[in-house]
Amino acid sequence: MGKKKSDRRPSRKQLNLDTKIKRFPVRLEELPLPDYWEISLPDRHICLLTDDGSTNTLKLAESLRDKGWKPIVVSFAQILEPSPLPEGINRVVLEQLSEDYLKQQLTAITNTYGPIAAFIHLHPLFEADSDRGISYLEADKAIVKQVFLMAKHLKPSLVAAADRGYSCFFTVARLDGAFGLEKKVNFNPISAGLFGLTKSLNREWKSVFCRAIDLSPYIAPQVSSEYILAELHDPNRCLSEVGYDLDRRTTLTASSIDLG
Repeated sequence: MGKKKSDRRPSRKQLNLDTKIKRFPVRLEELPLPDYWEISLPDRHICLLTDDGSTNTLKLAESLRDKGWKPIVVSFAQILEPSPLPEGINRVVLEQLSEDYLKQQLTAITNTYGPIAAFIHLHPLFEADSDRGISYLEADKAIVKQVFLMAKHLKPSLVAAADRGYSCFFTVARLDGAFGLEKKVNFNPISAGLFGLTKSLNREWKSVFCRAIDLSPYIAPQVSSEYILAELHDPNRCLSEVGYDLDRRTTLTASSIDLG
């Protein structure tokens, strides 16, 4: 019979463990306003803009049109009342929330209006119930799921557009303008998942400009539109997430603390 293996665990000395553990707490880092880099979509390409059911959609659609882009607005009919749109801007209404239906609609949009080079998701501001603690709304989850599915099916188009000059994938949430760290706004946490998605795509889609933006819910629609456009023109591709509160532009950074 073979020798019986010992159940004794190796000692810390045998494993030569490094006991100098470090933590990397996250903090806000204030940023200057972005520089301006002139950009344009490839010829005959479009920008897909999701509808958050508010005036924010109208103002951003106007701003994109005025800068020469062709925005097509996608509305979630089962969840939100569509927002008003400026004259001349087309809307596609999603009557269902299944992946097959979404894929069909994205194909129809491409065939009708042109290849998609830019995607901007405006996440709705769902009111949090302060009396019930943390809220996990089904409508919130349903829309975030749609954005994940859109990312899946838009990848070929966005990567191809990037090879022709420029493409982007932007998500805009409304936590507190400081990634939830200020603790001054009672927000629904589901939309924070958009930051993880966008940061992952930023690593996976090297040629596509990916950025997540957190706008304070107290920022007016016209100013929100100006901030989003400023981020689209930012030449600094090292940033994957940016926040705007009423006073400053920030990002997240981590600094090490030695616990040894």
